[in-house]
Formats: sequence, C-alpha cells, structure tokens
Amino acid sequence: MKRWRSWSLQRRVLVGAAAVATIVLVLGLTAFAVTLDRILYSSAQDSARVQAAQVADVVGKGEAPVEAALEEIPGHGSILQIIERRGGVVASSEVARRAPITKLRPAPGSVALDQVTGIPGETGEPHAIVAQGVRDPRGAEFVVVVGTPLDVATDTVQTATGLLAIGATTLLVLLLVLIWRILRQALQPVERIRSEVARITRVRGRGHLTVPPSGDEIARLAETMNLMLDRLEQADATTRRFVSDASHELRSPLATIIAAIDVAARSKPLDRTTDQGRDEVIASEALRMQRLVDDLLTLAKADDGLPLALQDVDVDDLVDVEVRRLRATVEFRVTASISAARVTGDPVRLSQAIRNLVDNAARHTTGGVDLGVGVDGGDVVVTVDNDGPPIPESERGRVFDRFARLEEARGRDRGGSGLGLAIVRTVVEAHGGTVHAGASPTGQCRFEIRLPGDGASSA
Repeated sequence: MKRWRSWSLQRRVLVGAAAVATIVLVLGLTAFAVTLDRILYSSAQDSARVQAAQVADVVGKGEAPVEAALEEIPGHGSILQIIERRGGVVASSEVARRAPITKLRPAPGSVALDQVTGIPGETGEPHAIVAQGVRDPRGAEFVVVVGTPLDVATDTVQTATGLLAIGATTLLVLLLVLIWRILRQALQPVERIRSEVARITRVRGRGHLTVPPSGDEIARLAETMNLMLDRLEQADATTRRFVSDASHELRSPLATIIAAIDVAARSKPLDRTTDQGRDEVIASEALRMQRLVDDLLTLAKADDGLPLALQDVDVDDLVDVEVRRLRATVEFRVTASISAARVTGDPVRLSQAIRNLVDNAARHTTGGVDLGVGVDGGDVVVTVDNDGPPIPESERGRVFDRFARLEEARGRDRGGSGLGLAIVRTVVEAHGGTVHAGASPTGQCRFEIRLPGDGASSA
C-alpha cells in the first residue's frame, strides 16, 4: 500500500485502468466462451433430435425393417444406433457396431439427453447424445440413439475466443495508450504550475504563476495559487520589515545600556562587589541581546540579498585568529591544522561565519576543538570539529534553519540563539560555497565549509 501511494497520479490511474480493463476483458471472454459453447451444444442437440425423430418415425411406422431403418436416414457425420430395450445393438452406423454408445433407455415416445466421450472408434471426442424410445408395429420396443460430435463446436469456441482475445488485447493496449496520452496532456498544466512554484520557492516567494487561457479548473487553481503567493509575499515582506525595524530600534537602547554600565563600572569603587557582580550580569545579557539583534539584522538583510565587500581574503589568517582567541578564552584543548588558502570574498562576513562555527563547537565540546584549513581541488575547505557525537543524518539539513536547536543539545547549549548556523549558511552560500554537518574520520562532530578558491594561496 505504501508503494502504491508513492507512485505518481498518472501511474496509479494507468495501472488502475489496466487492472480494471483486464478483469473486464477476462470476464467478458469467459462469458463469451461459455455462451458460445452452450449455443453450439444446443444446436448439436437439436440436430441429433431431428435425426433421432426421423429414425424413430421410420421404425414406428414400419416403413423398413429395423435392421435397415438407418439406411433411410443420412448420417451427416453423426453416430446412429438402434438398440433393443434389453441392450443389444440391432443396427448401427459404421462406427460403434458392437456396443451401445449410451446407457439411456427411455420409454417409447420419450427422449433422454446426455454428453459422452470415449465412444469406441473415436479419439476421445465429446458427443451430444439423444436417445428416443420407439415401438414398431409388432409391439417391439427399441431405442434410437444419435451421437453428434462436438469437436467442431469445441474448435469453433476456441478459435472464436482466441481471435476475440487478440482483438480485445489490442484494443486494451490502444485504450491504455489513449488514457496515458490524455492523462499526460491533462497533467501538463499541473506540472507547469508545480515547476513554477518550485522556481518561486527558490527565489524566496517572488513571482507569479502563468495562468493558462483554458478557463478550466487548472486555470482557477493557478489563479488561486497566485492569490496565495501574493498573501505569502506580503506576509514575508511584513515579517522581514518587522525584523529589520526591530533590530534597528533595539540597537540604540542596547548600546546606551552597555555604555552606561561601562561608565558606572569605572566610576564606582572596586570594593562594592555586589554592584559590580550585578553590573557584570547586566552587561553580559546586554551583549547577548546585542549579538541576537545583530544576527537578526544580518538575516533580514540576507533575505533581500546579502551585501558583500569583495576582496582577496586569506582564509588561513581568519582561522588563525579564531585559534588564538579560543586558546586565550577557554580551558579545553584547541588544535589546528592550517594551510595557506585564499578566496575572493567579504572578510568581515567570512570571519563572522567561521566564528559562529567555532563558537558552536566550543559550546558543545567537553574535551577540545580541532580546526583545519586546506585546499581540495579548486575549493578551500574549512573544518571545525568537536568531541561531541555527530549530528544525526536526519537532522543535518534542519540544523542550519533559523532558530533550529536539536533536542539533545538544549540542555547543554550555553548561550546559543539558534541563528548562528543559519548565518553561516547564508554567508557561505552568498559566496558560492556550501556548508554541511557530518562526522570527522575519528567519529567526532564536524562542520565543513567549502568555498571556491581564487587559484592563488597566501605565502
């Protein structure tokens, strides 16, 4: 059932139509064969009845001796017998002279019917048997038996059914081809709408669908989706405008709070430890809010195209700065493997992306962080490893979404807003690169940035 549901609509309709048509075809052929067989069998019985009545009339009227009565009636391929009531054969056609071909013994004036195979002298062919009782003028009772062969009827049924099956199969194939063409033509506008929606999705919801001029349900669907896209675009613009405006509005008071705390801290005596501790907490939280606002503003700008100040950037220098910063601020192990690597990019944005990855690794490690820079083919590769377990494969794409935080990381994530990795992806993709989460050769958690190199390396 799951496999059936995973098929395309066109495939399901085509397979369903083929199954229904095949069932109808088989039932129709069966009904035709049975009906034709009954008709031909009935015709053979009627012919045998006529012959039996003719022989019985000759015997009953005494027009010829019983032994010669069959000579008056043409056989037409049938087996004729005159049998005494006691069972002896009085007269018979050339075939089956010795024994009766049936056990039927109807009374004079009565008719009995049967169908037998294996008549002596015949090769197992079926025969329709008609037995009619008769009494001659002397009062002797006999049974006239006529056996009409059914091989012609059987061959006729088989031939007719075979020809009908070939014709019906040909029509079925033509019908399925016609259904497939109709479905493909009917679903082409739907596929165009789907591809246009996919294109609009890639450009962040900007654009409209082409409304077909047919005026049918497909056209109304396209019109409805255009209305939905308009509402989504308006909602997206409103959200981005809100984030941008809120970020700008929050920056000013945050800067004022930080400046005031800094001035107060310098003007107060050093022995007032309580006020100093409070101010440190406020300053820390204010800085955290400022970082969040900066992140929101960066993502808001990215939605309209992240502005970049391009120049030659030594990526190894950016990573070296982060190594030095970590070693000066943390107690765990920090190792680095740095090779000269240069790209064309915005040094401020690239530094922000690398720092976000390093800070993310520092928040999730307990034993150390490993950083690496190298060149792979034409790409510059930056790796940031920590000793935590690799991110599950099902979550490796979602981890770069905005405000995405894995369940297992919520309890030990210290200070993360859920925007850092989203900014990393935004910055890297703006530079034509890629970023993904995976595992290092030693099984640790790894984040890897790939940027197109400029073909030169710093000394």
